[in-house]
Amino acid sequence: MPRVSKKLKLVSDIGEYAAATAILTEDEGEIDQQILEYFEIIAVIQSQRCSVPRIRVPKSDEWYLSVLASYDDTRFKKYLRVTRFDFGRILEMIRCHSVFQEVTKKQIPIEKQLAIALYKFGTNGTASGVGNVAALFGVGDGGTVMMSVRRVIKALLHLKNDWIKWPSQEDRKVIENSMEAELPKCIGYIDGSHINLEESPNTDPESYFDRKQNYSIQLQAVCDNSRKIINIFVGYPGSTHDARVFSNSKIGKHPELFLSEGQWIAGDSAYPVTDKVVTPFRRNSNFGNERQRKGFNKYFASYRVKIECTFGVLKETFCSLKELRVRINDEGGHKLACEWISACCILYNIILESLDKPSEGDDYFEDEDEINPPHHHVYRNAKREEIFYFVINKFGL
Repeated sequence: MPRVSKKLKLVSDIGEYAAATAILTEDEGEIDQQILEYFEIIAVIQSQRCSVPRIRVPKSDEWYLSVLASYDDTRFKKYLRVTRFDFGRILEMIRCHSVFQEVTKKQIPIEKQLAIALYKFGTNGTASGVGNVAALFGVGDGGTVMMSVRRVIKALLHLKNDWIKWPSQEDRKVIENSMEAELPKCIGYIDGSHINLEESPNTDPESYFDRKQNYSIQLQAVCDNSRKIINIFVGYPGSTHDARVFSNSKIGKHPELFLSEGQWIAGDSAYPVTDKVVTPFRRNSNFGNERQRKGFNKYFASYRVKIECTFGVLKETFCSLKELRVRINDEGGHKLACEWISACCILYNIILESLDKPSEGDDYFEDEDEINPPHHHVYRNAKREEIFYFVINKFGL
């Protein structure tokens, strides 16, 4: 049954009272006067706005100033995803950025903005909702939270070239020498990862719908032996195949700018095999014998798993990347999502030394048949065959 407001009920009661009075009154002139008075009363009531007293939502800095400040490093890291020492390092890196010097609108302290951003990066689900974060940090929920996050992202992106950079020719030579007895001339490991979105984008949602039935954005990354990210390419919607993402990235278009003669990177079989990208053998390959191919693929995977581990640790550290709560209504929303992902990759490299080292297990691998249907063509490649013979000779396969 519909709920009747107090104002409507009052008007109804006055109308009933006026009708009853008219019945009991014999003088028609008096009746007209009473009805006129009742209409005036109703008009006054209708013109009044029934407002509820505004209640200020209490804001408290208690958790941020007292509770968080009293936590040991383990608890501090649980909430902000970085150690107290790393928090100080990051703060010093971004403190002088112009985004925090704007005087058009008063800002909360920079360290508090950083704490809010780190908390948002590190949480997903309802815990990362703007209202919850605002209550936790004692700030308004009318825009303070997301403005803080945007400022921190902008400042972090300014650090990208310092923290996500391809090794120089000299550094690649050092890597090459260190890999001589393992995977000769291998410089790094490449793969793609889907960053799931919490909700369907309003703009072209079909293009974001990936093979795992999620809406997502593609992150392509290359890491080195220490699992440091040395290259990222973010932005293609989730339905795009890894091979197409790669072919449109700078490293895919111009590998000669990244790799010297004979150098290569390792990828899974979603990528086309070339002299610059070596992949494992597919199940329909007839090169060598089955035992040799399996031996090669297993050995190859023990190194390629480093990029899978990198993605795993990245998402466990910054859990917002498991299901990103960024609404994509237009190009601006897509841009914010991509910048958010990039900022988390930059932070990952900054705090890499403080992160727990993962175990390199098979849990990180995706289903190869799902990614690479067995009807794909089989290609031969001199670089892969060179590595293949190196491996089978090393283990006497």
